[in-house]
Amino acid sequence: MRRRPPNRTHWSARIQIGRSRPGFTELYDLEALSSASIQQWQAHGKAQSEYHYRLYFDLDTQRAANRTDLCQALRDSEPVSVDVHGWWRLVDFKYCVHALSPAGSLQWVGGRFNYGNEIDPTRFPPFPALYIAEDFATAFRERFGLAADDNSSGLEAHELVLADAGSWTSLRLTGLVNNVFDLTRLANLKGFSRIISKFTISSAVREAEAKAMRSPTRLVRKPRELLDSLMGEDWRALPVHFDVPSNPQVFGGLLVEAGFEGVIYRSTKSGKRCLAVFTRQLVNSDSKITLYGDRPADIAFAELTASNCLEV
Repeated sequence: MRRRPPNRTHWSARIQIGRSRPGFTELYDLEALSSASIQQWQAHGKAQSEYHYRLYFDLDTQRAANRTDLCQALRDSEPVSVDVHGWWRLVDFKYCVHALSPAGSLQWVGGRFNYGNEIDPTRFPPFPALYIAEDFATAFRERFGLAADDNSSGLEAHELVLADAGSWTSLRLTGLVNNVFDLTRLANLKGFSRIISKFTISSAVREAEAKAMRSPTRLVRKPRELLDSLMGEDWRALPVHFDVPSNPQVFGGLLVEAGFEGVIYRSTKSGKRCLAVFTRQLVNSDSKITLYGDRPADIAFAELTASNCLEV
């Protein structure tokens, strides 16, 4: 056994290799970290957090100053009504009696277009959204995070995601959702992009960026860049690691403020359409989503309408 240096915190991970003799297994250090190394990682993590925090609130100050114009730019796009007959939603089996409740979207950091309970709720009040997809395959891939190219001969889809085939329920829907922002049309982002293209990064953020040893940050300037930032696969990184909302979550909050009842967009998993319904916006709306076909009598959230949209 290797002797450890005195007065030194030493962390090591060991891996067993194939070379061994009876009664003896040869082990090697896979990684060793000194106390100085740990302190360096902690300092780096703190610098990263400081950078993201400063960047978010630097841009949020500019969004606040242009809030009226940003919301109007969103309203200037042509809202659409979405017929959701034949669309799908997947829920965990234990929650199926509340089939159309959006409560799940408030868990953890939330969904792509809404704030969850575990992003600083004092600064970012949570709001729910109901997420549905136009076909079963898309609903499944979105629910379990299965990319479009995730296929394997001889394995079922639920086996690829290591999910229990009996632990979830697929629900077919019908209904109509009005006043929806259409994110499948790039032209709808032109006015919004024109406003944010004038945003700048302060010297304080640049200093934090340098301390975090990051490449120079480029701000979104064009509609395609904005759409790419809204549909990025890593949208959870900011709320999970740095406790600030991601770009699509901020965008969803602005859509709610602008009065939209939902946003329709292309799934990053299949290219088919998904819809996030901002359920609290339905209070004065004719929009309605209902479970299609026969269902057990004791299902509590069998439909979503103005009469129950504020229950979560």
